[in-house]
Amino acid sequence: MKLLIGWDIQDITPPQPVELIGQYYQRISRGVRDPLAVSALALEQPGVGANGQVVMVSIDIVYVAKDFLDEVRTHACAQVADLDPQAIILNATHVHTAPSWFVPFRWWVPAAEVMQPAAIRAFLLERVVRAVVNAWNTRQPGRVGAASAYAAVGFCRRMLYADGSAMMYGATEREDFVGVEGGNDPEVRLLYTWADDDRLTGVVVNVACAAQVMEAGYLLSADFFGELRTRIHTAYGTDVKLLPQVSAAGCQSPRNLPAQSKDEVNYWDESGMVAIAERLENAVADGYAAARDHIARAPVLKHSITQLKLPVHRASPAEYQAARAEVLRLIRDFPDEATASQELFARFVADTHAGEMRQPHGPFDNKELDFVLLENAQAVIQRYETQDAAPTYSMELHALRLGDCVFVTNPFELYLDYGQMIIARSQAPRTFLVQLACDAGRYLPTARAMAAGGYSALIINGSVGPEGGRMLVDASVKAIAELWEE
Repeated sequence: MKLLIGWDIQDITPPQPVELIGQYYQRISRGVRDPLAVSALALEQPGVGANGQVVMVSIDIVYVAKDFLDEVRTHACAQVADLDPQAIILNATHVHTAPSWFVPFRWWVPAAEVMQPAAIRAFLLERVVRAVVNAWNTRQPGRVGAASAYAAVGFCRRMLYADGSAMMYGATEREDFVGVEGGNDPEVRLLYTWADDDRLTGVVVNVACAAQVMEAGYLLSADFFGELRTRIHTAYGTDVKLLPQVSAAGCQSPRNLPAQSKDEVNYWDESGMVAIAERLENAVADGYAAARDHIARAPVLKHSITQLKLPVHRASPAEYQAARAEVLRLIRDFPDEATASQELFARFVADTHAGEMRQPHGPFDNKELDFVLLENAQAVIQRYETQDAAPTYSMELHALRLGDCVFVTNPFELYLDYGQMIIARSQAPRTFLVQLACDAGRYLPTARAMAAGGYSALIINGSVGPEGGRMLVDASVKAIAELWEE
């Protein structure tokens, strides 16, 4: 059966200064390094029905909220009656140099002189809907080819110490540093699309690392995916689209931390971003040479959706009592908890800005300061007091078969271990994992990480723990297998 393919890309760079999202402190944009974009790839096998259509959408923002996804589906499908709303899948590239478009902010109110969250949201919604509609309306017969290449992009960012503890972006020059908690995944999974006249129309680049070399910067940027987009246009033509996807990468970053102070480029700044984009550009070229010799002209297209309820990670009575004691310790010199939080936050921000001035690379914020410790303890208390009334986290899992490839989504910053489990057990010859898709489930750490502690493995950092992670793996493997059943 023939395959219909449509592409569109829209510029989502805000027209005025904005607050940037992704850090514990306020950053106001100081300009634009490169455009932010939303990319949409529409696929349909006519005659199959709703299970034979999908629109994969990648957005250069930090995350996708479920209510935003619902709005996109409603508005897009009001314009294209033959598209099933559930066929629309949104994923974020998790850039930390994109606008903050939600309210309320965690510890401050939006700055008056910037584009406000409601206006940013409306701006994004209009552009994302336009990309979906244009991609769907421009579907034409086409072909696909897949390949894998290898590039050093993501590295585990959790450092281990002799006492068994771990710290994200922890110092490696300490005498008690004993190694890195986990591994990395250097495979770059690639899907190329061609028109019927053998003209290359686009490429999906799936890599196990979020696009956040410039995560602590003040310029709007799509990070290494933005640089890669420019390089693809130069190499293959400006009409060739890029759809970036982040695989399981909750514990990964674009930095080899034990060597970062000795490297010739700075992986917290533009030089590191360019270096990684060059590696991905080479991977795209290697994959293209392989994929064009194995073009699928009529691949099977099947799309399924599974609704899951995963158990929240519960706080124990002992953790609850320890958290209450920690709060009392941290606020003892203040008249009340609110005043303590405000003052400790001001100290945290001052320390962060001092770090920006004295350090050659990040992180510039210290997650061991009292403000963060207070937030961590308050989150344990809140979880303990709400976990019986809200014992589960609801999510939708998409599985898409395209020939011998499968795409399977989740809404988390998913630790690499879970991704490796899914890929190893997947029935598909080539498995594309897509994290931060269709909602913002935050971090999903492993039992190993939670035992070691540290940012990304704490209750404040996510709703779901290792028990839910194992359920997600099993459900993903099952959904993949069902796509190969007759």
